[in-house]
Amino acid sequence: MKVPIVQAGIGPMTLSENREVIFKGMEEAMKSEPDIIVLPEMWNSGFFPEKFTDDDDYKEEELQEALSRFARHHQVNLVAGSMTVREKVGRANRSFIYDRKGALLGTYDKSHLFPVGEEKNFFTPGDHNLSFSLDGIDCGIVTCFELRMPEWVRLAVSGKAKILFVPAAWGLSRVPHLHLFAKARAVENQCFVVVVNCTKMGDYHAMGGGGSCIYGPAGEEILMTGTEEAVKTVNLNLEQIEEEKAFFDLYKERRPELYEGLVQ
Repeated sequence: MKVPIVQAGIGPMTLSENREVIFKGMEEAMKSEPDIIVLPEMWNSGFFPEKFTDDDDYKEEELQEALSRFARHHQVNLVAGSMTVREKVGRANRSFIYDRKGALLGTYDKSHLFPVGEEKNFFTPGDHNLSFSLDGIDCGIVTCFELRMPEWVRLAVSGKAKILFVPAAWGLSRVPHLHLFAKARAVENQCFVVVVNCTKMGDYHAMGGGGSCIYGPAGEEILMTGTEEAVKTVNLNLEQIEEEKAFFDLYKERRPELYEGLVQ
C-alpha cells in the first residue's frame, strides 16, 4: 500500500497560505500513484490557539468540499489530518477521512488535549475513537499528544487496525519523544504507525518540528524526515503484520480482568 505523507510548512492563521502548501503537497504526492495521502494536524489554522479570536473564520466547510473533490478527482484515499472547526460552543480539533470517491467516511475529534498552552481553554475534547476501512484495510487514528496515551491507542487499534494514523503539530524540542512513542505504539500494537507532523513556514512561529516518521509492526524504522517541508512516499507491506503476529499476538495475550484499576 503506497502511503505518502505531506510534512507541510504551516503558519499561524495564515489560512490561504496553509491551504496552498497543503494542496500543492497533495498534488506532489499524486506523482507516486498513492493509495492514501496523509496530512498533519490543524493545518488550516496552525496550532496556535493564543491567536484565535471569536471572529475567526476557519473555512472548514469550504476546505472539506475541496478535499472531497480532490479525493474524487484523483481517486485517492485521504487521511486529511485535522482542522480547527468552529462548534456552536467552542472549537474542535477534528480529523476527516475520505475514500477514493470523495465520500466522508468519518470524523475524529482529538480527545486528549495538550495540557501546555491554550488548547484546553479553546477546544472541546472528543469522547470516542474512530475505526475505518480504506481499500478494505482496517485503520485507526489518534492525534498528536494522544500518542503518549497507550490505553487510548490500544482502543484505536483494538487488535485489528493494520495502520494507525497520527496527524501532529509536535514541537521541535520534543521530537525525540515523538519517535520514541511512535515506535513503542507500533511494537505493542503490532501495526504500522504513520505520524505526519507539520513544520515551520518561513518566518512564522513554528507550528511543529517536522520529524514525521513511519514505524513497522516490529518497530522497524521505515521513514524519518528532517525539519524541512517534505512529501515522502513509502510502500507498506501489510503482510508483515501477520508474520509478526504468527509468533505471538499481543492483543490476544491481554488479561483485561486484571486491568480494572486503569479506569479508576
